[in-house]
Amino acid sequence: MYFDSNLLLEYKQLLQTTDLRDCYREFLKLFRYIRTELEKRMKEYKFQDTITENGMDYSYFSFTGDKLKTKGLKITIVFMHKDFQFEVWISGSNRKYQSEYYNLLKERDVPFELTDDPLRKDYILRVTADRIADISDGDLVVEVLRDIAENLLLFAEIL
Repeated sequence: MYFDSNLLLEYKQLLQTTDLRDCYREFLKLFRYIRTELEKRMKEYKFQDTITENGMDYSYFSFTGDKLKTKGLKITIVFMHKDFQFEVWISGSNRKYQSEYYNLLKERDVPFELTDDPLRKDYILRVTADRIADISDGDLVVEVLRDIAENLLLFAEIL
């Protein structure tokens, strides 16, 4: 099996000539801080123990509570690496729930972005946290993400 030698060489050069490794470690430190702080401030919810890194496409963690779990839903906090922005999603616990809620919402006017394909996308509804101009302020990031999550949680209650 052969791999793209140009991409591998570029990766090697990036590691040797930039602070890419340190930059990524700093991002992980920020993302872990966000997860820990949200868990402290939202004690009524059960948070995923770890964050998931998805090949630098996006990183995420999720949480749920009794009401959400009964409905087959969870909230997911996501960082989209290429766009360099945070998103908050309502997701189904599986594709069956994703499809059911999509079908329930597709004809309704919803205040959040509805997925266009519940079988291929990992969210039902999402909100981009575009109010965050500087992600280096961890406390601000936590507050904005918490605010968005709480708005999505209120909406989930009426589903």
